[in-house]
Amino acid sequence: MKKNSSLYLVVGLVVLLAIVILVFGMFFLNDKDPREKFNTFYLRFTQVSTLALDDPVKVNGVKLGKVETIELSGHRVTVKIRLRDDVRIPKDSEIRVQNIGIMGERQIGMILGDAQEYFTPNDTINGQFDAGIAEAIGLAGEVCDSTMVLIKSVKNVLDSTLANPAFQARFQTILVKAENLEDRLISVVKETDPQLKKSLASLNDATVKVNTLLDNVQQPIDHMFAGADDLMKNANGLIDDLDGVTKRLSNITQKLEKTDNTAGILLNDRKLHDELVKTLNSADSLFRIILQDGLDINVDIF
Repeated sequence: MKKNSSLYLVVGLVVLLAIVILVFGMFFLNDKDPREKFNTFYLRFTQVSTLALDDPVKVNGVKLGKVETIELSGHRVTVKIRLRDDVRIPKDSEIRVQNIGIMGERQIGMILGDAQEYFTPNDTINGQFDAGIAEAIGLAGEVCDSTMVLIKSVKNVLDSTLANPAFQARFQTILVKAENLEDRLISVVKETDPQLKKSLASLNDATVKVNTLLDNVQQPIDHMFAGADDLMKNANGLIDDLDGVTKRLSNITQKLEKTDNTAGILLNDRKLHDELVKTLNSADSLFRIILQDGLDINVDIF
């Protein structure tokens, strides 16, 4: 009986040790320390590429957390991470999905800022995505596909043109016509070249004659312009004389309009004018009588 009890005790100790080893093994494999506490944050990205569960979360290059879930939320991807509770994330921090391996391995990288305001646990933070080797390989594949399509298109064009016998025949015909046209142009140039040279020579002679004519008429034209200048000077003098006469006539008119002179009085006094006219008529009648009857003079002597 005592022997069975010892056996049971040994079995129980083995099972308990196995359980302890299992628990610590699970924590070790999951990078969990039972003494550490963690906070949860939600990160939003436009895409995450090959980011996977349990990928590391590094703060300034130090691994302090890992990815727990990845879900599509509308047009963005929400990544749930757990981060050690002694890490505080300033609101001006930079959070990115980073490439860390040639096989497309990813991680969440945080560069802490200097702001005095911090995100609290369970907050949603917007992050950025860095393109890596996987995106480059994908882009290279797209470029290769596009290049293949372009090569096929060029090959089809070449097959339908240069490799086509009908196109070759038409092209040969065009070359023959082009050569004939070149020969005709050469002939035309040879025929028109002497005439063109003759025309240019005639034009040169005409230019010389025109220049000679201009030189001959230059002096008479200069004399004509000089005479015109003298005429303009005389005309200016005549205009000045006319201005003087006009001013004198204006002065005479002003004096005649005034009554402080004899002419002005005679012109402006109507009664005097009528009496003078009457006197002149009487004198005229007297002269006529004297001319007809003579002048009788009676002298009385006292």
